[in-house]
Amino acid sequence: MIDKLKSLFSKEKRFSVETYLKKLSINRHDLIKEISDVDVDSPVNAHLTLAILLREKGEYYKSLKILEKLKTENLSEDEKKLVVLNLALVYRAAGFIDRAEDALKEGIELYPGESFFYYELAQLKKASGKLEEAVELLEKAVKLKEEFRDDLIHTKLYLANRYIDYGRSDKAFRLLRKLELQFPVPLYYYVLSKLFYSVGEAEKGYSSALKGIRLSPQKASPFIEVVEKFDKLTEEKLVQLVEESELSPPAVARAVKFWIERRENSKALSMLKRFWESGKFDPELFDTYIKILWETGRRKKVAEEVIFLLSRLKEKRKLYKCESCGFRTNTFEWICPKCRSWETLEIECEI
Repeated sequence: MIDKLKSLFSKEKRFSVETYLKKLSINRHDLIKEISDVDVDSPVNAHLTLAILLREKGEYYKSLKILEKLKTENLSEDEKKLVVLNLALVYRAAGFIDRAEDALKEGIELYPGESFFYYELAQLKKASGKLEEAVELLEKAVKLKEEFRDDLIHTKLYLANRYIDYGRSDKAFRLLRKLELQFPVPLYYYVLSKLFYSVGEAEKGYSSALKGIRLSPQKASPFIEVVEKFDKLTEEKLVQLVEESELSPPAVARAVKFWIERRENSKALSMLKRFWESGKFDPELFDTYIKILWETGRRKKVAEEVIFLLSRLKEKRKLYKCESCGFRTNTFEWICPKCRSWETLEIECEI
């Protein structure tokens, strides 16, 4: 089997069996320092690879049996590190959170200079809602590996957001003030907007929301929700939100709803017409468009529009696609549910 893999990978210069096994063994293998090349002739690595493949298939019990037996063998330091890491990952995948946490703590005790153990333990703490502990662990990970800084920043922003929700704006302010941003982050402006609104600085709150929308027009929805919750959505502000978001569906939908509630259907139709002419499509907005036409007596126009729509597509759905792993979902999240990458979900219309 190993010889077959070698022959396959030898045809491609960019990869090797050793590299493949490293990637298979550890999700963030590039962040594990000083792991020597994998010995592909070693029975330990063969068993380790099998355990990981079983984990990927969802056969956690078999995977754990292999890894737990490997742990009792006479292993090198690198091999033991891989076994402990993967034991923690399989425990977590299987839902044994306590065991996963124990394995990661053991890894920290055995390898205090290895950032990956701190990082993975922080993920467990985040999943259980213990954001303060997660921040502490990520700060330790960042001291060892700078690559974890992005996750640290976003976790701090999540913690600041929680402080605001719990009425601790003072703590949120201190956290944001010490935040070292190397580049603009939409989530930062989302939290900053909430913070300003929570302390009565409505103008600054609205301004921060606009900055977030300008930075990421396709993620306009959460910013609009903040403005709507804390501020008064006037027609002027709605039009501005639509323009700043480059006619994003959430902004257009909120503006159209505003005009429908005030029986200003002509303005709603005008906005929807602009939306179609921009080449965009949204099934919910199209449904609203048809309803307005029908209710205003333009039934012939309804038939024409439906026929035109059917000629273009049978069905389109609004989806968010992760730019990192390709995962698709119909709800927006700041973090991809699958690969856990931050702010990688972008709107996608799919036939």
